Amino acid sequence: MKKIIIWISGLILVSGVSWAISQDSVKSIELPPIQVELKAGKGKEKVETYCNICHSTDYIIMQPKFSKNKWSEIVNKMIKVYGAPIPEPDVEVIINYLTINYGTK
Repeated sequence: MKKIIIWISGLILVSGVSWAISQDSVKSIELPPIQVELKAGKGKEKVETYCNICHSTDYIIMQPKFSKNKWSEIVNKMIKVYGAPIPEPDVEVIINYLTINYGTK
């Protein structure tokens, strides 16, 4: 009898905890999307097309002024590590755009 009471008490406790946890996970907020306008230049459309798949353009303008080599490393990391679907002919166009507009010349 004592085992049954302990088992039922445990079941009630677990049910109560599960219910409390599920109530906390319902809360959420929704922030409005904020996109900045990238600088005009050759390759802007490619950057907006391929880079915006994974992150906003805000991420691009927040970066320090990288060299062409560093932008190349970053773009290639996005392709190889994160799977960015950038066609080979567009890779150099994107790197040049980022270097000219958001890097060291």
